[in-house]
Amino acid sequence: MVYTDHIRIDPAYRDALQTCGLTRVEDILKRVDGRVFAWSRTTDTVYVPCPGGRPGFYLKRYHYPRWRGRLRGTFRGRFFGVHRGLAEYRSLNAMRMLGIPAVRPVVFGARRLAHFVAACFLVTEEVPGAHNLTSFARNVQTGRAEISRAYRHAMVERLAVQVAAMHSAGFEHGQLFWRNVLIRKGPDDLPEFFFLDAQPPRRVIPRSTGRWWLTELAHLTASAIPFATRSERLRFLLRYSGVRRMERQTRQDIREMEKTASRWRRHETQRIKMNDLFEEWNRQLDRENGAAPLGGSAAQLESSTPATSGKVLGSTP
Repeated sequence: MVYTDHIRIDPAYRDALQTCGLTRVEDILKRVDGRVFAWSRTTDTVYVPCPGGRPGFYLKRYHYPRWRGRLRGTFRGRFFGVHRGLAEYRSLNAMRMLGIPAVRPVVFGARRLAHFVAACFLVTEEVPGAHNLTSFARNVQTGRAEISRAYRHAMVERLAVQVAAMHSAGFEHGQLFWRNVLIRKGPDDLPEFFFLDAQPPRRVIPRSTGRWWLTELAHLTASAIPFATRSERLRFLLRYSGVRRMERQTRQDIREMEKTASRWRRHETQRIKMNDLFEEWNRQLDRENGAAPLGGSAAQLESSTPATSGKVLGSTP
């Protein structure tokens, strides 16, 4: 079978990507080393370290080994339109152009067979010192890390402000679960957040148009229920809405949001289990290699000293 390969590389990252072996479609699709952070029958995400202490890269791949999947993709726009790697690349860049803190995409590409997409991919630069929010919360919940009440309060406040700013800009993320939010300590020693994996196609929609933003809040609520108190979730909603006290509309929003969030409760429970599994695999790999654990602790994020260089799917903004 004759395949055609396509790849687009951000010129500013070509040397670093060359060092990491991420400039050829063949090498990217066959890469098996690195730490696995997500996996399914058709999708995987692995971390590729960069020598010299520079930020590494995250490689997200979509595989369509059977004709059934390739043909299905034809009706989802992959034949005449754009593949998932390019669509997510555009979504992330759209977020960044709107001033939304998102991970930085640096490479996208695809392998085609008779123009049918057989595989595609996206490479993003990591956010040093960051964790996905689910991993961060699990570290605190299981006692592997500790944070103060003041730091928890700052997390609630800052995440609410950033989500409100994203929605005010008219951007609908589509999969606003905690696993798609990164957290790290900012220059002011307070938490800062970055978004990833926005679902294509995304479009700019005024917040006043419909109730799409409430579904986004329901995603966050479904992820938050196992970790955050009801008062913290309420504080988040009040800060997001820009009001100081409960109003009639706020109460209605809460009821609708929690009802919608219940649809994803089982889904999020399974996601947390899978997240734990991958985290444990990576900790075991670190122990076997005698390496330092991947990523800083929650205490390090809160500390006034610089955070260690954590490896979590993302990019330096």
